[in-house]
Amino acid sequence: MIRVGLIRLKDYEGWIKSLGYDREWIVQATQADLYRNLVIESAEAGMFSLPLTYDSYLVIINAVDIRGFEGLMSKLCDKAPVALTAYIGLGPSYPEAMGNLRALNGATEDIWGVDRLEETAAAHLDLDGYNRLVSDKGFHRVEELINVMLQRVKRVSAKHGGLAYYAGGDNIVCFIPCERLKGFLDDVWMESVKVGAGIALKPRDALMLAAQALDTIRQGRNEKVLVVRASP
Repeated sequence: MIRVGLIRLKDYEGWIKSLGYDREWIVQATQADLYRNLVIESAEAGMFSLPLTYDSYLVIINAVDIRGFEGLMSKLCDKAPVALTAYIGLGPSYPEAMGNLRALNGATEDIWGVDRLEETAAAHLDLDGYNRLVSDKGFHRVEELINVMLQRVKRVSAKHGGLAYYAGGDNIVCFIPCERLKGFLDDVWMESVKVGAGIALKPRDALMLAAQALDTIRQGRNEKVLVVRASP
């Protein structure tokens, strides 16, 4: 089973309005600072976090002890401009886990028991010749190309029960249920894209292995797709 957490800012709109009209730079700076803290604290617990709407953040938990998510909430509460609420969800796919969210309320492993510890499969997609394309076509045209690529990857990810996240530049990260990773890689393949995938118990480790696989491809291997699994 996939296990995810969701963190939401309470009365976010009220806080924004309290800042007055000259506020957008404050909002953006606060969001960036909060997200930075969330990413660091998540990584230290072996998880990975990504923004949904900037008043809500998704945390990939899977096999990480649920107390790691509770500890993350505790640390983040001291750094947020408003109160936070936390939810946790389980499901056979990422969309289903996100659709099954319930309030955390001090839940323990006994309450949120899982039949087995779910490994995390992460895929890191990288566009060939990104810097050359920027030089030849300009940032505007390359941005259009990446947006088309992102929408396609999102559709394929959803088809296989996963989710896709734009990580900046020409990088897209996907989380896919392990048993559906091969089908995802077969469907997402594009001539101009390299894909490194990693499988590990902790989300952070899966992403590290995906980056390792991508670097191995860049070093001259003939294949465009490579999967690295953590040692038992």
